[in-house]
Amino acid sequence: MAKRTLSKADRRKRQERRRRIARRVGIGVALLALGAAWAWQRTLPLTNVAVIGATHAPVEDVIDLVQVEPDSVALFSLSSALLADRAQRHPWVRTATVRRLPTGTLRIVLEERVPEVIVLEDGRPSHFLDAQGYAMPIEAATPALYDVPVLEGAPDYHPIQPVASAGLRSLLAALSRAEPSTHALVSEIDWRTATLWTTPTSGHETVAVTLGRFDHAAQLRRLRAFWDQAVLPQPHVTFASVDVRFDGQVVTREQSPSDSSSSPAPPLEDDSALQEAAATPSTPLGIITPSPTLP
Repeated sequence: MAKRTLSKADRRKRQERRRRIARRVGIGVALLALGAAWAWQRTLPLTNVAVIGATHAPVEDVIDLVQVEPDSVALFSLSSALLADRAQRHPWVRTATVRRLPTGTLRIVLEERVPEVIVLEDGRPSHFLDAQGYAMPIEAATPALYDVPVLEGAPDYHPIQPVASAGLRSLLAALSRAEPSTHALVSEIDWRTATLWTTPTSGHETVAVTLGRFDHAAQLRRLRAFWDQAVLPQPHVTFASVDVRFDGQVVTREQSPSDSSSSPAPPLEDDSALQEAAATPSTPLGIITPSPTLP
């Protein structure tokens, strides 16, 4: 019996039919795999909570905030965004990133806040403030670990809201962006009088510096340049006060032998008073020097 020979058209039809069958089988297998994965994902239990990057925020406190416990819930039923928001309610946590891993682990990666100043209340360390004005308790950190200026006159501690004063937030942000040499120059700040005291250096005692309400980044740069160009080269000259509020000039007063101490500035009650004081130059106490060349 002679073997039947298929025409080219028949062979093409047969190949196309096989391809259609293969595609259907592949789609069916893929749908079964997706269904199995969906069922597995829905039922995969939370077996572990891993907190990464916690230095000052206790791990147990972060876990308490996210309100999840191993073996109590399906992992993928949890909202990553919701859990991250809960973790960020800890005063030391700046940002939190949450991932649900197929191993059953909930992974929480923290970025903690960095102190810019330590606040004193009644002469005692109360809390830190970061560059955005958020407060962090000092119980979890040793103040000596942070070489930051001392701040007096700050608003009361609030665990989740930044300080209301826009002027104080401006100063904190300027400190965070300042060059290390400029940051090291700042020793103490009294926000009630908008006064900064410099760090004592070789040949120079602390100097009172009057600040304005805003534009603190430029004021700190002006102070650094004035310090490098007018203070350090003159170890025999003692400055009783420096005023960097006014663009284009630095108002200074040299300490005379009759000066036993510099007179403190009167307290400024709020930001509006600070703005008024910065906008209305007082009678110069001494010389007016041109604004130094800024680096």
